[in-house]
Amino acid sequence: MRCASTPRKRASGWTPARASRTPSTPAPDAPSKEKSMTTSASSPSPVVVVGAGIAGLSAAVSAAEQGGSVVLVDRAGPLDAGGNTKWTSAYLRLDDVYEPSESFVEEVVGFSGDRTSKEYIETLVDRLPETMEWIQRHGVRFRRFPTYFVNSNRPRLQPHGGGEALLNTLRPVAEKLGVEFRYHTTARSLVTAADGRVTGVVVTGPDGEQVLPARAVVLASGGFEGDPAALADELPGDVSTLIPIAPGVALNKGEGIRMALQAGARRSGQWDSFHAEPVDPRADNPEALVMVFPYGILVNKDGERFIDEGRGTVDETYESTARAVWSQPGGTAYFITDRKFERVADRERGVLTSRKPITAGSLAELASALGLPADRLAETITAYNKSVVDGEFDWRRPDGKHTEGLTPPKSNWALPIDEAPLLAYPVACAIVFTFGGLETDPEARVISEQGAPIPGLYAAGECTGIYYDKYPGGTSVLRGMVFGRVAGIAAATA
Repeated sequence: MRCASTPRKRASGWTPARASRTPSTPAPDAPSKEKSMTTSASSPSPVVVVGAGIAGLSAAVSAAEQGGSVVLVDRAGPLDAGGNTKWTSAYLRLDDVYEPSESFVEEVVGFSGDRTSKEYIETLVDRLPETMEWIQRHGVRFRRFPTYFVNSNRPRLQPHGGGEALLNTLRPVAEKLGVEFRYHTTARSLVTAADGRVTGVVVTGPDGEQVLPARAVVLASGGFEGDPAALADELPGDVSTLIPIAPGVALNKGEGIRMALQAGARRSGQWDSFHAEPVDPRADNPEALVMVFPYGILVNKDGERFIDEGRGTVDETYESTARAVWSQPGGTAYFITDRKFERVADRERGVLTSRKPITAGSLAELASALGLPADRLAETITAYNKSVVDGEFDWRRPDGKHTEGLTPPKSNWALPIDEAPLLAYPVACAIVFTFGGLETDPEARVISEQGAPIPGLYAAGECTGIYYDKYPGGTSVLRGMVFGRVAGIAAATA
């Protein structure tokens, strides 16, 4: 994919001097203590896949189906491997099993301000039917299912059992095909020949440091959302207030991206942005979403509104809302509503936190419970209530029930907050995955800084950068599956 690059600072952790072309050069964060490195000349070199999420397993299975040997490495153990895929609902932006919407390409490219490669997305659509046929042949089943976007009228396709079901289906297939899984093993750097071809991977694991020789390497190791230092280098805000959406986030530390950059790969995607979701910071469950913010108001720690909560449906606005919350003092806000919230019949579908709302009988009591300035909160809600115009409330779709003379305005679903009990949820910004990554072409080959494919190096999933500005929901698992399979076949047959 040929995506425009955004000017950015060069963080020292991402752009060290070009890696040596000998097997003895680990990445900068590899252990300093030298350990034995082994290679094997007794059999043809395998395809080495880095990462056991949907992109990595799709690559491993597809490569093994070509008849060659495959080694898959993952820093996690067998119970925790799978990256973000293990924890996601895995909604797919599809109208049917084989069919995206007619406007799929235009929507995805348009979300990026036309910076995402149209050729890449067209290839995704072209390869979609065969990929869905392939994954179903291995036992995955899909259903159309309402999402947590309460006022979106567009159900999305979902595998039965979500992302974990994808992993639980493909992993035994890979094992049956002879894929060698090396858990608790972290890839550190690439080994390249004199002509620039990637010929192996330096890894550290239970047996120390080793070189795994490879006929080709597929990077499928996620973004760098699990590396606080890299986030601080690249993102513009206080990364300490970001909440990992799920445990898999912490395992994605960016080594796959880093080692490819060391080998001369080109950056792509928006490096200073990420996929964001609004969550309850009190909760201990993964993906503790609070997707009902249009049905009340959001205030910051100063008791002030800062955004038009009803400017669009939840699926259109949740990400920008989460980022707006991140920009507030302490990276926290509070969703406040009242008894009229009960009019939203499907409200429970949009609240996935394990914690109950904070309730109160009066504004003063609520302010005390939330630790907000009581006078300022009262002023904010009084001004909001006075600005609400008459109209018919319809939670299912934008209803035009708005405010007048209020800054910021509320464009839809404006109901006064004046009927006890009052209730509130704290809201923070969760990081799901980073947008910045490697440039790849429609054959999943990693592209060099000179614009040519790096021989023997492929990448798929969230370590590849295609997103800018706004995440087109339901595309991450989808592209990981499609281009993971593309990468696996190409790596095994090149």
